[in-house]
Amino acid sequence: MTTTNLRWPTALSSLLLTGALACGQAPADAVSVDEAPPAAASEAPPDTLPELGPTELRVTFLGTGAPRPSLLRFGPTTLVEAGDRRILVDPSWGLTQRLMQAGSFELLTSIDHVLLTHLHYDHTIGLPELWLGGWLFGRPGPLRIQGPVGTQAMMHAFEQAYRWDIDYRLLVGVPGGGQVMAAEDVAPGVVFDEGGLRVTAFQVAHMPIDLATRQLLEFDGQTLGFRIDYAGRSLVLSGDTRGDSSAVIEQARGVDVLVHEVQVPSPGATEEAKLANVSLSVHAEPAAVARVFQQAQPRMAVYSHIIPPDITADDLVAATPYDGSMTVAHDLMMITIGDQIVVSDRPRAEGTTFEGSSVLR
Repeated sequence: MTTTNLRWPTALSSLLLTGALACGQAPADAVSVDEAPPAAASEAPPDTLPELGPTELRVTFLGTGAPRPSLLRFGPTTLVEAGDRRILVDPSWGLTQRLMQAGSFELLTSIDHVLLTHLHYDHTIGLPELWLGGWLFGRPGPLRIQGPVGTQAMMHAFEQAYRWDIDYRLLVGVPGGGQVMAAEDVAPGVVFDEGGLRVTAFQVAHMPIDLATRQLLEFDGQTLGFRIDYAGRSLVLSGDTRGDSSAVIEQARGVDVLVHEVQVPSPGATEEAKLANVSLSVHAEPAAVARVFQQAQPRMAVYSHIIPPDITADDLVAATPYDGSMTVAHDLMMITIGDQIVVSDRPRAEGTTFEGSSVLR
């Protein structure tokens, strides 16, 4: 059987975090966080993805950016792995390219569960490609999609939009089954609980407000964050939210890892800067996120969904008055949550063709 060729792009080392951690834009070093003595540096990096322990959660940031196009940060997509389960949160632009780097066709076709925090295009635009591309290249069964009110309607619209494509491929012999979408609108509460993996949805503050009064505007819909628990490990993804979302603090208090979005105001008074800053009313500035981190006190705080995408990690850390363990995610960064919290780069899949993969075996 042919296996995917994976390698680490640069050398790996293990260090003990002893204060606020600021990862740069693309470091490949691994950093572990716990109460134990520092681990010795590895003599040689692994050339494959390390096996996930039976009580570990793994988070891979497939994209850490925002709607603004960027070659550094693709759209905000997060992959969560626990046991034999893989859950993709918010399929955004550039998703399949990052999946090819992170695990090639085996990874693309193994994802059968998607969570949507809300229905903005930068959180959903990669879904048709994951759905249809995953089916075309070997996903055998339905793609399960759970999201806020409106998710089922959006998926129905996708099915209508791509009906010609689906019928064509079925007619010429692409196996059926994987083209099915099982969409579900979910309410706050436990939305998935199988095999020890539990997903809890909670409502966050990302609905539009009146800039003058700060009052909510009438607008149908819902915006969610997610808490994921597995074998005593815990992860909270804030989703898009202002910094005054008390639900994030409540769900993340004492959590292992809290991943939070952030927006830094654009300087100047140009029309472009003014337009960029319109979204400040529904996103969280660094000082506000610092208050969330301070109240929640996670083992590790993480920035992702970074606006603008070209802001540096050093600048974000400097703008965040928080003295706990903290890092800034970059695309294809990986966090393994266990007794230690290990931050590293995910091994890259290189040179794998579909014909040389093992997705159909």
